[in-house]
Amino acid sequence: MKILVVEDNLKIRENIIDFFKIQGHLAEGAENGYEALTMLHAMYDIVILDINMPKMNGKEFLEKMRTTEKNLPVIALTSNSTIENKAEIFELGVDDYLTKPFDMRELEMRVLALYRRKGTTIETEIRFADCILYPEKHTLIQNGKNIILTSKEYLILEFLARHKGFPKTKLEILEAAWGLREAELNFNSITLEVHISGLRKKLGKNIIETVKGTGYLIA
Repeated sequence: MKILVVEDNLKIRENIIDFFKIQGHLAEGAENGYEALTMLHAMYDIVILDINMPKMNGKEFLEKMRTTEKNLPVIALTSNSTIENKAEIFELGVDDYLTKPFDMRELEMRVLALYRRKGTTIETEIRFADCILYPEKHTLIQNGKNIILTSKEYLILEFLARHKGFPKTKLEILEAAWGLREAELNFNSITLEVHISGLRKKLGKNIIETVKGTGYLIA
């Protein structure tokens, strides 16, 4: 699962990110709504959102996000436990909420439950060439055979498949597979090229095309 944590408190944000990474998920953070909006293109499965933040707060972020991301699940974090505040949050399009302070195990349970509930809105399969990707299971079938992929190979392939027909830059692919922060700090096209080479060996050379001066493409 790919999680975006929008929280201005650095300690809380890092604790949440570290916790979910230990559980085997890809988690990234933003310190305010402005920053979070610029990260949405990275295709997250769920957003954990603090409501009370400086600059663009959680409510403002939700209003803007819902204009383009109608179905992206959101769990709100709030220190205001009044019924009026909760009602306002739900009206803005939050799917669940948790009152601060909270236990990480409860947050995890709510995230997993929400992810399962929202499963019907997530594509069950992505087809391209002679391949079928199953996002919920992170599996790939080619010509009826199960193709074993590494976690990074899968993320790269899913990103390109979801944008079939549209060339993607190397940085965009790195952001999708490694996370925005990691891609910006440690941009390395050789790392990506190694994984693309691995995918081509498993799938055939013609599935992923090289777009000179841009990056890669699944036609």
